[in-house]
Amino acid sequence: MTGRNFFKKYKKLILFALKILFIVPFPLRLFLFDCLAGAPGKIGVGLRYLLLRTLCSSCGDNVYIGRWCSLKNINKLIIGNNVSVHDYCYFDAKGNIEIGDNVSIAHNSTILSFEHSFSDFTQPIKYQPLEYGKVLINDDVWIGCGCRVLSGTIIYNRTIVGANSVVKHQIGPGVYVGSIAKKVKDFR
Repeated sequence: MTGRNFFKKYKKLILFALKILFIVPFPLRLFLFDCLAGAPGKIGVGLRYLLLRTLCSSCGDNVYIGRWCSLKNINKLIIGNNVSVHDYCYFDAKGNIEIGDNVSIAHNSTILSFEHSFSDFTQPIKYQPLEYGKVLINDDVWIGCGCRVLSGTIIYNRTIVGANSVVKHQIGPGVYVGSIAKKVKDFR
């Protein structure tokens, strides 16, 4: 049974479980989400999904979060329907991250919505203010393994980002690879 079919079949049960979870205080739900990061199998996937739905700004149906994903500032994260985020991904949504429908993000990928500023030479870079930049990943996007999506990035519909690519600014549609990612193929 596919994830979509499973979700349709058990949607009423999922919605009931979500109502119960919303009673649990946010910090405890966040703690449970972190504790279950490595939970294996379908039960682990299901528990991570239920908790994610209660923690994100918005989370759609049929969202897969793989094992050992680290999602920081999760309350500023928006995830659409039919999204898969595979093992060992790292997202920091401090400056807001929005992911559309039918998006696949392969393992070991990173999405950052902020950068460190470095204009004050009297102070170490690590103590300088952060600069925020929303990341928008539109519908029908595939991000290959080991990619880095940096703050202020917009990835338009029907875009593929090849493995180990670094994305900054606006790209799409087509296939992009490299550091900084450059278009190598159009869809026709």
